[in-house]
Amino acid sequence: MKSQRITDFLTRYRIPLLLAAALLPAFFCVIDYAYRYTNADMGTSVYYFVGYETGFGGRKLLGTLYGLVLPHQVGFQHLRPFIIGINLLMLTLFLCFATGAVRRLPADASAAPLLLAYLAGPFSVTGFVHSRMSLYFTETYTLALTLAWLLLFLRCPRRWWYYLLTLLLSATACLIHHTFCCTFFPLMAALMLHEALKPEGGIDWRRALPYGAVCAAMGALLVAVWFFGNMNVDCDTLHRSIVERTTEDAYGRGSLIRDYFYISNSENSRAGFVTWELRLPVEFALTLLLLSPLLAVLAHPWVRAWRQARGLAGRLRYLLTPLACLAMTLPMFVMATDYGRWWTALCFTLFALPLALAAGGDGALREALERQWALCRRHPLALAALAVYLLQLAPHQQYPYFGLHQAMRLREFMGL
Repeated sequence: MKSQRITDFLTRYRIPLLLAAALLPAFFCVIDYAYRYTNADMGTSVYYFVGYETGFGGRKLLGTLYGLVLPHQVGFQHLRPFIIGINLLMLTLFLCFATGAVRRLPADASAAPLLLAYLAGPFSVTGFVHSRMSLYFTETYTLALTLAWLLLFLRCPRRWWYYLLTLLLSATACLIHHTFCCTFFPLMAALMLHEALKPEGGIDWRRALPYGAVCAAMGALLVAVWFFGNMNVDCDTLHRSIVERTTEDAYGRGSLIRDYFYISNSENSRAGFVTWELRLPVEFALTLLLLSPLLAVLAHPWVRAWRQARGLAGRLRYLLTPLACLAMTLPMFVMATDYGRWWTALCFTLFALPLALAAGGDGALREALERQWALCRRHPLALAALAVYLLQLAPHQQYPYFGLHQAMRLREFMGL
């Protein structure tokens, strides 16, 4: 009798248990890395100490929040629990979203190829953790907020408070770091667009108007951050005041405070690009080539749904949704050089977009995922080979935010 209850439990919760087991090393690495490494060598540590008391602008929300929680002397031992906490929250929310979405599909295994290909890739959420980028960069916070919104998207009725929560979560992420508007907000905007377009043609104005208001508000916020940010204290004074209340392992003394807060956003975006502009197009192309098997798996549901859609309006719906997402994300690859961060965001977006819509009831994408799974069942060795191939790719070991290690080595080998 007891063994039957255990069997029933394992059968009922096999998906979250299997995915939790797969993510277990990432949970362990979060704690391990948080005790092995500190903020000493990372300029991004400044985000924890510059808040709105210095004036309005981007990248200041974390400084304000942490200033309220840690107003006095701060060492890395004080920041460590929060850094571990946000990483564990991000992984837990990913687990909730992935398992919740999969269990909403008619066949649990239909999303297996999509999920396997994404998690085996170098820029998955687990790759984000293992590369240590999640310890330092604000994408950990903005991805956690995006995952929280995805749970709302799947579970909440489209009432006024749903749209208000959508705006609050996206605005919070933007104030943490305005790159959110070109990293994870494109996923949200694409899902909004898909919901606002009727399958038979036309626009669902009951959803289009509040979604449009959210997007307009986010555009206005980005403009305000980009053009009207200011500092009411000079750089040297601010740096000294932070040094006085922090230890070196919490706030690296070689901080990038001037680059992040005192030069214009356009100048900051171009920092480093002038010297790297000859290699970046080559590296982007090589990364695209090396990731093409992963991207093919992520694109397959859209191609299949587009082919199965009825009429011009139906096909446009499955064409405009991913294109809108790409159009909002790709400018980041020109504006700034942290390719590892942008690929992490883009790969998550391309994974989560079809999964969320299929889980939300989109029939064409559900059928596309089922056909993808059927194809993989007929060719299991091809799926295994894909996983082995993707597991060998990785971000740069020393500077993972530079991008894909193999693409960088190939560029150097080619003498470019």
